[in-house]
Amino acid sequence: MRLAYLLVAVSLSTGCALFFTGDDGDDVCALAEGTEPSKVARSQPAPLRDPGDLTCDSFDTLPCNSDCGPCPGIAGVAPIPPIPSWNTCGHSCEPLGESACAANPSCRVVKDASCTFESNCLTDFLGCFPIDTIPDATVSCHGADSWDCSRSAACTAIHSQTVCSPDSLNCPRPFELCVPEGTHPGACTGPVSCRQLAPTCPTGTTPGIWAGCYSGACIPSDLCARP
Repeated sequence: MRLAYLLVAVSLSTGCALFFTGDDGDDVCALAEGTEPSKVARSQPAPLRDPGDLTCDSFDTLPCNSDCGPCPGIAGVAPIPPIPSWNTCGHSCEPLGESACAANPSCRVVKDASCTFESNCLTDFLGCFPIDTIPDATVSCHGADSWDCSRSAACTAIHSQTVCSPDSLNCPRPFELCVPEGTHPGACTGPVSCRQLAPTCPTGTTPGIWAGCYSGACIPSDLCARP
């Protein structure tokens, strides 16, 4: 007798079950045998550090072990967007000073925008944070967005500070630009003595000038306007 459909459930030590069907589709990892959709509880992992504004954001997850295979859609439960690859808040990089941070390949230096472009600060060091969980050492720092900048320890992100209430524990600090670690983006104006073409900067930014040469950075115009 020819079987038109075969269903075999295999229980795993991880608490999930694999369901194999007779078609060519992927195997599906079940949440739990006999779980009712209305009783599916979402779990909440450690908050993740948003490279766009350095806030700690939480994400819900369904109790499905993706190591078993693709997680199934559950009727009556709203789909959950993929969790970003950002690293966790409270990481061991965060207590480090600038020198130790720069020497640690799993950490990245973050600078304060106002102090970077002004001379009335004791330091422009804003903090040390872990690189993204999907690192990329080939990232070109100049022109990188906040996420790409966070993927390489060789890049330094420059963020602005915002005014928050004294009791705010998650004050956003917006990303402004990215530069190679240990370099300065330069100034918005000044003489250029190098025989070097200015970088092609997007609207709303200005080529940075450092030591008579273009630095390669594109400085947001609002930073140029600051006294």
